[in-house]
Amino acid sequence: MSRVIIDIYSRHLLGALFLLGTVIVPLLSLTPSQAQESEEITFNFDCSIPIEAQNLKPGGEGVIVPVKVGFFVIDIKDIDDLEQTYTADIWFTETWNDPRLSEKALGKSLAKCIYKENEIWAPTIIVLNQNGGTQLLPKVARVDSDGNVTIRQRYVGEITSDLDFSDFPFDEQELHFILAAVGPEANDIAFELNRDTTGQMKKFSAEGWTIHLVDGAPSTELIETWGEAMIHNLNRMDFYLLAEREKNYYIWKVIAPLCLIVLMAWAVFWIDPKHLGPQVGLSTATVFTLIAYRFAIGFNLPKVSYFTRMDNFVLLSTILVFAALGTAITTSTISSSGDNDLAIKIEKFMRPTYLIVFLAIIVFTLWL
Repeated sequence: MSRVIIDIYSRHLLGALFLLGTVIVPLLSLTPSQAQESEEITFNFDCSIPIEAQNLKPGGEGVIVPVKVGFFVIDIKDIDDLEQTYTADIWFTETWNDPRLSEKALGKSLAKCIYKENEIWAPTIIVLNQNGGTQLLPKVARVDSDGNVTIRQRYVGEITSDLDFSDFPFDEQELHFILAAVGPEANDIAFELNRDTTGQMKKFSAEGWTIHLVDGAPSTELIETWGEAMIHNLNRMDFYLLAEREKNYYIWKVIAPLCLIVLMAWAVFWIDPKHLGPQVGLSTATVFTLIAYRFAIGFNLPKVSYFTRMDNFVLLSTILVFAALGTAITTSTISSSGDNDLAIKIEKFMRPTYLIVFLAIIVFTLWL
């Protein structure tokens, strides 16, 4: 009985050894590279393109190539009043058609291929008004079955824009983002707006501004030089963002306190001219308060060479406060010389006049 059991176990052991030799051992004998090839599945695409499609513009010299540009605003981080720049996070696309790369022309589709810079013809397009900044994506192109070539790029950095602060703090600024075609084939590039890839995020991180994308349109700029070719056509694609300043901060933090200081100077006309000390003391205190306040708010005002609405308001308010000081000294002098009735008449005349003049300053500097 025991011999039969031993015989059965021996047969099972021989079967196991046979399995080990025929299946497991060959797997162990594979080299690392062979084992890796057995695990990975490699897809080979034929991404070869004609040599002319790598170096020459579609259609040849003088043929206009329409380039559709999409512009999507991810974020506006800051608007610098002093430097006249804004910091933006922009996603834009460039698309054109190259019939030489279509499935019909090649007999194959390039939809799964990716082409690096210099591996395929592409127009040379730059951000004309950039001030430094970084392009976050590698410059690669993708081609669909119809031969439409698309390059996508994300730009983060400062953009220069000509800002006008004449109406500060009730101003609206037009922020520009300008793409321009450069190089020997620049005149053969015709920009178009791609509305399918143009838009903006609902909210931006720039504090104190309400910003929205207004328009995008192609344009041509004539550039004069001192060389033989005096005029060059610069084909551009201009995008416009409208930035409206949120004025409530300046109304309650700058204008309202300044109005209270001006009205404090008005109180001098309610003091009897015989009391020289209180009149002069109140007037000089108002002047010093106003001067200190002007230094304090100076950091919140744009550093520009021309006068803004706020500058006009502050200047005329300062003149009005000094006029109140001069009137107080004049009435006190008249009263001390014995003609107190005349001094009182002057003060009664100045009470409504001062308010009328101050209201006129507000209307003509801040309102109209």
